[in-house]
Amino acid sequence: MKLDLAELQKRFQVRAALAITIESGRVAVDHVRRDAHTSRVLHSFMLPIGAEAVLADPERVGQRLAAELDSAGIRERRCVVCIPAGWAMTTSAEVPGIAADDLRGFLELRAEREFPVPVADLRLASCAYVLPDGKECATLAAVPAKRMDAIERMLAAAECRAVSVSLGLDACLPQGVVPAALHFLANGNHIDVVIAAGGGIAAVRTLPAPASAETVAFDAMGFSREVRITLGRLPEALRQQVREARFGGTPVSAENLCQEMRPHLSRMGIESRLEAPAGTASAAHPAAAIEAAGQHLAQQPVAFEFLPPQVNRWLLMTRQFDDRRRRWLAGAVVAALVLPVLTFIVRAHMESSLNAEWSGMQGKVVDLDKLQQRIRLFRGWFDPSAQSVQIMETLDAAFPEQGDVWAKSVQITDGAKVVCTGFARNHAALLGFLNGLRKHPEISDVRLQQERGDTQVQFSITYKWGPNDVR
Repeated sequence: MKLDLAELQKRFQVRAALAITIESGRVAVDHVRRDAHTSRVLHSFMLPIGAEAVLADPERVGQRLAAELDSAGIRERRCVVCIPAGWAMTTSAEVPGIAADDLRGFLELRAEREFPVPVADLRLASCAYVLPDGKECATLAAVPAKRMDAIERMLAAAECRAVSVSLGLDACLPQGVVPAALHFLANGNHIDVVIAAGGGIAAVRTLPAPASAETVAFDAMGFSREVRITLGRLPEALRQQVREARFGGTPVSAENLCQEMRPHLSRMGIESRLEAPAGTASAAHPAAAIEAAGQHLAQQPVAFEFLPPQVNRWLLMTRQFDDRRRRWLAGAVVAALVLPVLTFIVRAHMESSLNAEWSGMQGKVVDLDKLQQRIRLFRGWFDPSAQSVQIMETLDAAFPEQGDVWAKSVQITDGAKVVCTGFARNHAALLGFLNGLRKHPEISDVRLQQERGDTQVQFSITYKWGPNDVR
């Protein structure tokens, strides 16, 4: 017998979480629940607090978050957090033939070379992708530990616990085998440029955006130059695949950016497409953490996960008993402890059930006992079988049909001895009657006791009756 760990994991799988998205101008909170195959938002609210305020005073933000959760009646405290992509430094590296256990060490060495901050002061995450020629690569993201500590302090003040911390780029991940795409996520005073390809994210970069489109003119030429620089850092084969640009984020900002960048991207051979709003006004700018929470609740990997994988203690314990010998030993110990208690409980339950059943039928049993006693008192006066009827039927069958012999009286004694008296028209009819009796298999010892008269013969005969198996 082998434990079905997948079934156990499904039974203990978490069904709900808080999706917290930290952006430059707001903190969006969504209560997400996972059903059979889809995720849905149960409740949403927004704190008008930006990412810089979270870093400056995380305890105050956590207190406001706790107050809003209590006001909304939300008791869920497991959180999937998405931080701004601009907090992370990124680089890309080829990782051919590196096992998963060695990948962490390789990325740390790469971060030591690429980033101007000691690895001890960074939190690392990665997202793998594949080049058109089949080479395996990974995009490495590093967030300063001080910023991650601020997130933890904010959640601690709100009495929450982070189960996932990522950059919130899961919506950009390509679904299936699709060409590489360029994503522009306009959120507040910054624009995240994301290149999705090869089943992952090949590049992430955050560029500044004008604070107000009415007061500051958008430098589309300069922004286009930065996009070309970002594309130029890609391998040539991958860069040639980028033929589509998608604009998302805040609807107004995304629409303005799409209009400004469409002619510049067209000259690069890239077609622009504005992402459609989610439907309702409240969902026109959906938080990035909603997608990440859905991935986490479905136990799917999240892009750029900064928290180490958490192993369920129950599943870890069950893996220890995956060995057959250990399972038998554990089963014997459990049986020795549980079986006596279980036997006592079952016996007590059976006694209680039988007592209740007897209490319900006790009156009827007493009445039946009284009736049985009366039956035993008068049973001797009644024949329990139909033997007398059978004797009479047998005797009746022996009489001739012409009516030459008829009975006057029939007596049955001792239950089997028959005495029959009657009359016959002549001796021949009487002999025929006697022969008929003797031929019957259940009649024996036929004797003619008395015979008188000539024209009308009076007779008296005796015989014994009984089935063959009795005789």
